[in-house]
Amino acid sequence: MRGVEEDNNGGKILTGVEGLDRLLAYPELPYLLVVAGHPGAGKTTLASTICYRKVVDGGSCLYISFHEDREKLFRYMSKLGLDLAGAESTGRFKYVKLPLSPNVERIIGDVISSLIAEGRYDVIVIDSINALLSGVRSDAERRAWLTNYFYSIPVTMKNLLILLAEVPFGSERLELGGLDFVADGIVFLKHRIVDGFLLRILEVRKARGASITIAEVPFTITEGRGIEVWTPTILEYVSEDRGEVRIACKELKDTWSHLHRGHIINIVYPADSDYIEIILYILGSAIVNDMKILMVSYKYSPQFLMELLIYRLHRRLGVSIEKAKRLVSERLKAVGINPFAYSVSQLVVREIQLVESEKPDVIVFHGVEIPRAIVPIGKHVEELYNQMNYLKQRGYLIIRLGAYTDPLIYRLESGLADAIVRFKRVGVGENGAMEYEAYIWRRGTAPRILSSDALNRCAAEIEEIIKKYAESCCV
Repeated sequence: MRGVEEDNNGGKILTGVEGLDRLLAYPELPYLLVVAGHPGAGKTTLASTICYRKVVDGGSCLYISFHEDREKLFRYMSKLGLDLAGAESTGRFKYVKLPLSPNVERIIGDVISSLIAEGRYDVIVIDSINALLSGVRSDAERRAWLTNYFYSIPVTMKNLLILLAEVPFGSERLELGGLDFVADGIVFLKHRIVDGFLLRILEVRKARGASITIAEVPFTITEGRGIEVWTPTILEYVSEDRGEVRIACKELKDTWSHLHRGHIINIVYPADSDYIEIILYILGSAIVNDMKILMVSYKYSPQFLMELLIYRLHRRLGVSIEKAKRLVSERLKAVGINPFAYSVSQLVVREIQLVESEKPDVIVFHGVEIPRAIVPIGKHVEELYNQMNYLKQRGYLIIRLGAYTDPLIYRLESGLADAIVRFKRVGVGENGAMEYEAYIWRRGTAPRILSSDALNRCAAEIEEIIKKYAESCCV
């Protein structure tokens, strides 16, 4: 069996959960991690994820359980994307279920120590230590012996030891019999009801060597994706150089010159309009830059959005219905979300999961005035700030389409944006259609007003790009 001295990470621990690695500051071996929490909070899922990651990386893991049925556990974890049966078949993952017994010394000395001695495991999990702590709770000397035993395992083996501890519902008090003093890290998983919605929270209570500035962060357990921890982005890690984005019309190019992947563009229109034609501008830019769009709408269903765009391409640009359908399906994926079905934190996580699953080049949030009306301004700005920087860090071009509803909200959201387009009605044209002008600004440039004529020239240029592309790509 592979030994820990062959570790490819230079002694660093990678849990398989990126956000948790960041919170624990990528700790080094040896390490004793306590994962505590209420029943069903995700302790076993987190421990299994860390185990599985180590096996996938070529390491080894011993999982000792006092209550989890092997078949049931393997079946549940497979739904989360963890193939424990496959890991077991490699010989680098060993799962053992032990019976409960009041004789702690015998379990430790005759069973657990023997299992550990069979191989130099990189990760060892004991699920859970409640079964052992209950046998020594009234004896201080035996508690000290048990604490020293667990402390010695990672030190001797130069590995990661994970101890799971169950806490009763309604309590957040840890009674670890001294293990809290010798543990290198303590993570507490819990549930919380926020605005009537279930929110999973991960709390880092201890992380030796890490500067803990954020104690609680949301996490999710999702079928096919497993456990994911969502931590605020550190600005030092947000790169401004993610690749240039060409601008599709001369009028905008003269103002902005260019954009970058990772830029946030706020597009604002009058409250009693959605100025849906702007989607044609975005589509044209996607074609010029060979990009794919994920459009998240809080107002319309995906089917309506797709049909609306196909209709615009057909009636306004003269593109056949068949070609319009092919073009739209090639460049755009639409998703409709009811923001009232989630808490604000759940909504942010849901959107990030969508983005991570689809991996588009451009993310368009449509109807952003709706979710921002759900929560107080301070909470809205906090969640928006963290979400936008998370997406910027990953290099997505972010476009937020929304109605102008409040001057304070407009100023706050503008402060997060790299570029702004604000449409304003200026009159009625000869054909009875409304005419607009646009306030245009990009960080580092002087603001400019684009007249109705300039906007029309820009639209015509982009429409020509789309028509030519439709003729060449969608035959």
